[in-house]
Amino acid sequence: MSDKRRARRAKQDRRDARRAKKRNLENRAEPTLTDIVRRAMARGHPAYLLDLASRAIHAAQWDTSRLDNILTNLIGMRNRETTALLAVVAELLVDEPAAQLRCRQELAERNEHLPRWISALPRVEAYRAVRRTHVLGDADELVIGARLDGHHELTVAVEIDHNMLSGIVDGGVVPDPIDEALARVAESSTDTDVVEMSLADARAWIENAFIKPTFMPTADNWPLYRPLVQWLVQRLPEGGTHRSRAVDWKAAEELCDAFFATDAAAPFTDHSHRDLLLELLDDDRDPSRWSAARVEGAIGGTQYFDDWIPLEVALDAPDLLRAFIPFAHAQSGIRDELTSQTVAVLDELRSSYKREMLSQAEYLGLDDAV
Repeated sequence: MSDKRRARRAKQDRRDARRAKKRNLENRAEPTLTDIVRRAMARGHPAYLLDLASRAIHAAQWDTSRLDNILTNLIGMRNRETTALLAVVAELLVDEPAAQLRCRQELAERNEHLPRWISALPRVEAYRAVRRTHVLGDADELVIGARLDGHHELTVAVEIDHNMLSGIVDGGVVPDPIDEALARVAESSTDTDVVEMSLADARAWIENAFIKPTFMPTADNWPLYRPLVQWLVQRLPEGGTHRSRAVDWKAAEELCDAFFATDAAAPFTDHSHRDLLLELLDDDRDPSRWSAARVEGAIGGTQYFDDWIPLEVALDAPDLLRAFIPFAHAQSGIRDELTSQTVAVLDELRSSYKREMLSQAEYLGLDDAV
């Protein structure tokens, strides 16, 4: 056989092998729901079956008819695995009493031996809550440690973003004690303050965040965990204190006055510059902590300042913040690298901000003020 024929034969053999592999993949049976649940249960920790149940509920979150179909399918499959999933789904359906009752009526007719932790779900013990806050104040991560059936530990976390209305943008659950979860995160995170909080306060904060609209992109996994987080939060004690505004207006005005007494404020001589700075500080966050995201929210889009602020003063907003932020960060002990990152964003946005303001002024007939 010539070399060319051998090369052609080898090429054909490789092609045949690829086709055979493709056929095998196509013919391989997709795992059934029973298979998926069995694997989750075999992993030995409740978190995996709780995850599946939460995903199932999320799939029908805004469609009652779809939830009915999901439950009908589960009820129609009578085996230990689907019974276990149905039992966990029933527990997590905290906002669907009719569907929850339907599940429990079906479960009462079955005689499956289920893991003990499933029957112990109503008695879940949440025992610790911690708040992790970035020093620049963009977000709070609330972390809750819980225990199932006396020994199965899990940690649930939600991230509340304060750049847009303090809604929840991320969340999840891990099958680890809260101490281990916090220690692991601490290894890779810096510039974070960690504060213990009461379980009641954690409930108040999270429930308040649940009702806030979220316009920022959320993490892909967060909606899948929402039913699980809602279930756990409703097991926390009531009576907690909601998150308060971080800004104290008297303190903000004092900070503003202190800044204008420094050499850094020397270029800003108009009395309206003080009004402009107070306008820029007018939100729920600490006036002495500025992140890149906060700067972008302040001057990155269309801005509408009060009428008494002249256009020539409003145009100074990027320069005013560029002078103010290093001063404010020095008062809060923010390290220089973070300040430099924030100032860099200011510098990037400066020109586009001024173009936008001038464009608005021209549209409104105010450009003769400059």
